[in-house]
Amino acid sequence: MFYTNLLLSGLAYAVLFFGSPYVAGFYSQPELTTLIQVMGLVVFINAAKVVQMAVLSREMDFKSQMKANTLSVAVSGILAVTAAWHDWGVWSLVVQMLSASLISALALWFVSQWRPALQFSGESFYRLFRFGRNLLAEGMLSVLYQNSYILVIGRFFSAEVTGLYFLAKKVSNLVSQQLTGAVQQATFPALSTLQEDNEALRHKYRQIMQLMMFLIAPIMALLAGLSPALFALLFDERWAAAVPYLQLLCVVGALYPLHALNMNLLNVKGRPDLILKIGLVKKTVNLTLLFLAIPYGVFGIVVSQVIGTFLALIPNTYFSARLVGYSLRDQIKDVVKPLFAALVAGFGSWFMVQQSEGNLFLWFAGGALVGAGSYLAMSFVIKTEGAFMLFAKVKTMKNKKRRNL
Repeated sequence: MFYTNLLLSGLAYAVLFFGSPYVAGFYSQPELTTLIQVMGLVVFINAAKVVQMAVLSREMDFKSQMKANTLSVAVSGILAVTAAWHDWGVWSLVVQMLSASLISALALWFVSQWRPALQFSGESFYRLFRFGRNLLAEGMLSVLYQNSYILVIGRFFSAEVTGLYFLAKKVSNLVSQQLTGAVQQATFPALSTLQEDNEALRHKYRQIMQLMMFLIAPIMALLAGLSPALFALLFDERWAAAVPYLQLLCVVGALYPLHALNMNLLNVKGRPDLILKIGLVKKTVNLTLLFLAIPYGVFGIVVSQVIGTFLALIPNTYFSARLVGYSLRDQIKDVVKPLFAALVAGFGSWFMVQQSEGNLFLWFAGGALVGAGSYLAMSFVIKTEGAFMLFAKVKTMKNKKRRNL
């Protein structure tokens, strides 16, 4: 698999390298040619660490992966800021991406004991490719689909508007996708041992779903409510136009755990073929909504993403109901309480920052405290399951610590 990854990444980089002039021509930005050719090296670098990450995940060694990623983020951030300070412009972002990938790969090779042998097994390739081909196809389609929004917005609208949407998208993804992805990576090896026990698998997934929604829903709600003050504090007024996009995309982010965990369940059950089929259905619907929304501007496109997120719940939960009996109705019952509490918190924080006068930071901090406090209070009033699960876990850890002392 190591050599296969390198081969596929080499082919992908060749496509990027020779296709870069056409991409630059599509956007009427000649400077994109060199940028794409250099940044494309990330594909090859990342392929060199995939097996290392898989081996560490199988061994449940997420601490080493966290250290490698933390080191890469810190060093690449320093290098990017230094490059920007020396007026490298957009190339400072290239420095950040390449250095982050390279440092992460080197660190993972250092902490992992696995090394590739100078041999290739055709039998292993065939066996693993039969399982992974659908995931490969779905992954490639997902990359194309996710970037189709940037492609369409960049083609039909100005570079400034594209930048506003891109920033809003990145900020909204920072919490929901990163946190959900980390939980999926950590729980997949353990849950795979329950592959044949549908009752236990459903119970564990309900717990993960409730806990994830309890954590992510308020963060996305507070981000939406506090975004006007947040942008005013961190950026100049030119970026304020991204606030409405971010607020709508926070709805998409709040529902992301439902989609991701249902797909993770199909992976645990060894059904990547269903993931591909569901992906094709969702992408067809969402791309149709995207092109229908173009006449309504970028705001209409973002609204189409919100609509598509709700519609995607139907195919995403269909096979979960068939395989383990975890239906859409059951999932809605599990997540409606944290979503309602988060909605109250989001409006509370938004109302606070709308009253801001004088020191904006104090009003921002006050809005965050009001939002967080109202969320916790509402969660205990309506008896949100995730809150009691987290409280019980903390209590157990404290008792264990006392016994050890």
